[in-house]
Amino acid sequence: MTMQIKTPTDNLALRFGPFLFYPEQRLLTEDGRALSLGGRAMDMLLVLLERRGETVSKEELMKAVWPTSVVDEISVRVHIAALRRALGDSHRKELYITTLPQKGYRFSRDVTLVAAAEPPAGPRKCNLPALLSTTEGREVEIDKVANLLTQRRLLTITGPGGIGKTTVAIRAAQRLKDFFSDGIHFLDLACLDSNDDLSQSLCELLRVEKSTLPGHLAKQHMLLVLDNCEHLVSESALLAESLLGSADNLTIVATSREPFRADGESVMHLGPLPYPVASDVLTAQEAQGYAAVRLFVYRCQSRLPDFVLNDDNVADICAICRRLDGLPLALELAAVHIDVLGLRGIAMQLEEGVKVLSQGKRTAMKRHQTLQAALDWSYGMLEACEQSCFRTLSILNGSFSLEQALELLDALDCGSRSRARLLEAVTQLVTKSLVEVERGREEVRYRLLDTTRSYALDKLKQRELAEG
Repeated sequence: MTMQIKTPTDNLALRFGPFLFYPEQRLLTEDGRALSLGGRAMDMLLVLLERRGETVSKEELMKAVWPTSVVDEISVRVHIAALRRALGDSHRKELYITTLPQKGYRFSRDVTLVAAAEPPAGPRKCNLPALLSTTEGREVEIDKVANLLTQRRLLTITGPGGIGKTTVAIRAAQRLKDFFSDGIHFLDLACLDSNDDLSQSLCELLRVEKSTLPGHLAKQHMLLVLDNCEHLVSESALLAESLLGSADNLTIVATSREPFRADGESVMHLGPLPYPVASDVLTAQEAQGYAAVRLFVYRCQSRLPDFVLNDDNVADICAICRRLDGLPLALELAAVHIDVLGLRGIAMQLEEGVKVLSQGKRTAMKRHQTLQAALDWSYGMLEACEQSCFRTLSILNGSFSLEQALELLDALDCGSRSRARLLEAVTQLVTKSLVEVERGREEVRYRLLDTTRSYALDKLKQRELAEG
């Protein structure tokens, strides 16, 4: 018998056993407790409930639940299995959902249509990845981001590769689970390219049709986390402006090596972790006050549980942290070698360059498995003039003024280009987090992180060899 559920505005609920299903809210409760169930599974449950007692074929379910997409039968089986787990069918004699081999599925229990009382608040949707790593030294930045996201609608966290942008964004978002009543949604753009439809990827994440996306978001008090946007920065900026323009209660936080330059955007640049300067002669206790030192020691202890910071090894540890500019990814990659090379061995290898930093997590994105890969990713997104200027600036050791940079570029590498074009290239290197800015009281100066400079010098030598 087909049960007609006229429209969601009828404010009806379907009762079966201890369960209540609220069609309007796509909410399933058991004895008043909201159950966590995905949107497609909810859609499938509604189809089965509407046709209680009838056999619904897999083809009919696919057409009803994925009207504009092509899916296979495995997708149906996955969501049916999720429904059965939620309904406890595995330990019931009388099943709620019966399988009819070669035919389809049937909702087999009695269902009553009832006037819905106010439903309980459903579990807030959140697909933030679980973080296994420490956030050592980033508590201030995490607090700042969380605070900004309660006041600003578009925030971009920028910084060089491996600086910890994703970690800060996720930790800050986790603190706001109770603030955003319609949930937090995380979309990683790393696997997308310019041929992918960014808005379609978002629709698949939110389980809505593209035509209904603006209307859907207009009703939502939601946080959207867009991660790894630098290779799709223009597309990301356009999407963000479009979504925010039609959804007053939507907030977006993005991570990128350069800002969106979008309307209404706030930018927070994430710099290296604090580390001791060369002139510091520190005890172990004093060095413990630097976040880079604490992170490096923590990472070493992951390889050697008995490893400790003490007055005998503090000088070597501080030297390594300086050489790696307090860059979290670099510190992690260096610590991987502690059991084989020891502190002195790591320091000696780093004097030869950063190629020792080549054993990242197997499960990390390829561009985060080695420091070389992270820098390759950034370098590959530069225009030819920017690459040329980047290589040449590696000649400058330490900080430099803008005038010094332009004089060097004009004299050595890019004399055929106008001064305005050289200024634009330097500006872009700053924007894309390959040149750091040091703002003093009277002067703005610039520098390449030592790890970045080492990479740029290698690129310069390779170019000189290629040109004979």
